[in-house]
Amino acid sequence: MNEIYPGIFLIKEQGKFGEIKPTENIYVLAGNNGLIFDGGYGKNKDIKSFFNAFKEIKNFYEQQKKHFNITRILPSHAHPDHFSGLKKLRKKLGFKIVLTKEIANKIRSKKDFVEYFIADYKNDYFRTKISFQVKFQRFLFNLFYPHIYGISFIKDPDFIIKETSEIVINDEVWKTFPSPGHSSDHISLYNEKKGILFSGDNIIKHITTWLGPPDSSVEDYIKSIQFIQELPNLEIILSGHGTPITNPKKRIEEILIHRNERTQQILNIVQENAKNGITMKKVFQVLYPKARNVFFHVAGGWICLTLKMLEAQKLVTRKNTKKRVLFFPLK
Repeated sequence: MNEIYPGIFLIKEQGKFGEIKPTENIYVLAGNNGLIFDGGYGKNKDIKSFFNAFKEIKNFYEQQKKHFNITRILPSHAHPDHFSGLKKLRKKLGFKIVLTKEIANKIRSKKDFVEYFIADYKNDYFRTKISFQVKFQRFLFNLFYPHIYGISFIKDPDFIIKETSEIVINDEVWKTFPSPGHSSDHISLYNEKKGILFSGDNIIKHITTWLGPPDSSVEDYIKSIQFIQELPNLEIILSGHGTPITNPKKRIEEILIHRNERTQQILNIVQENAKNGITMKKVFQVLYPKARNVFFHVAGGWICLTLKMLEAQKLVTRKNTKKRVLFFPLK
């Protein structure tokens, strides 16, 4: 049991295979009208692990003669490590599932989920040969994801809220607000009085968040981070992975500097290849000269999104040929 702030407990679900199934943070806001933030994994052993930790927190409260009543669970976004456990936790512990309309639409069924998250390799990754990539994606969604994450879809959420909402938790007003970037449906939960932000996957202490097609946006991510930077009285960030961030202003500044440096890196690479142009895959190889091709599926996405952003800013342009997509500088 880890009480990271008075009345807020962290339950960690252990991951597997490194970044493929990372260790997941689930937060219990304990009290007389509490809430669970994020749903974690849906494998039976993950649900059992959560239940045992949750029971320990409940016993801790009851031993102190404190009222312990938690009836709701709210995920930050519709990625498998954040919603897969919702259905089984509702069945086992009676939690009411609270979703935004945007999240609900994505996790309603496998068909809806795949529609949002299967990338179009021609448009999203600028590839002309796509047979392997399509097969790889289908493998992930049809076999790998259910087996690793224990995905269960939610046809019947108990409550639908707006992305910008006020939620009363233990007699205090918390606010949700949209924070797209990592995913288009991403929300954050904030208590201005306490200065506590549940950031989901947008802000993590020691690593940069994953960004990649088809549902991420570098532009939206930067805007979300800048919005969070201006939150009044921000004291602590509790993220979906890793440890609490107790110097949020510094960490936010590091993220914004990093994104700016990465964007400039890609622009410089395109400018250095102004004569003949450069493919996205070659940009990837310049940035990660020792990386194996499989790493492309982890790191290649942010490169594609950044190239699209530079296109929108009219700093680069592309030329499509039958065999490849080339990028050229405009300025």
